[in-house]
Amino acid sequence: MSKQEKLCAVILSGGGSTRMGEDKSLLTLQGQPVIVRIFNEMRKVSNQLVVNQEGPRAEELMETEHIADLIKDSGPLGGLHTVMKQREEEWFVVTACDTPFIRAEVFEQLLRLRNPDIDAIVPLYKGRFQPTSAVYHRRMLPLIESSLKKGERKVKMVLDQVRTLYPESFSGIEEDALSAHFFNMNTPEDYLKAVELAKK
Repeated sequence: MSKQEKLCAVILSGGGSTRMGEDKSLLTLQGQPVIVRIFNEMRKVSNQLVVNQEGPRAEELMETEHIADLIKDSGPLGGLHTVMKQREEEWFVVTACDTPFIRAEVFEQLLRLRNPDIDAIVPLYKGRFQPTSAVYHRRMLPLIESSLKKGERKVKMVLDQVRTLYPESFSGIEEDALSAHFFNMNTPEDYLKAVELAKK
């Protein structure tokens, strides 16, 4: 099995988009649904790609595997748990459905940091923790599952109990590209900003 086959790319899209007021993954940029933009970029990272969502909402992703949350309303940690339970890959590279400007090269740099002594690779960008733009090993599954059963939904609480790397620099990637990669589109105001960024 190749390194690529041991890796699953995951788009977390199980949230309710409450701050946006509508499904943010289906908002369009340059005529294309945000989730399709994300899918096309994540496909550069791995051929094994799943969407953590009840079912296909974008026509372009009808053939893509969709996995609904096993534990409802459990946030990104619940999405990660669900995918790890349903898939067999060793490593999971994760993004969210509200990150329209992700760059495969950022994930590729994170993936190069994998080693047998590390369970998670979670960027710190400008001092901000980025758990939905990260890489996780399936050996975290038992801890994630027990945390969720206790009602604990915070990813950081789990990461504090495993061997986690927090990279802060990305060699050769321009600051504008990094800023765009870590941009989250949560509110109508964010969407307007994304529309302008997409024109550049």
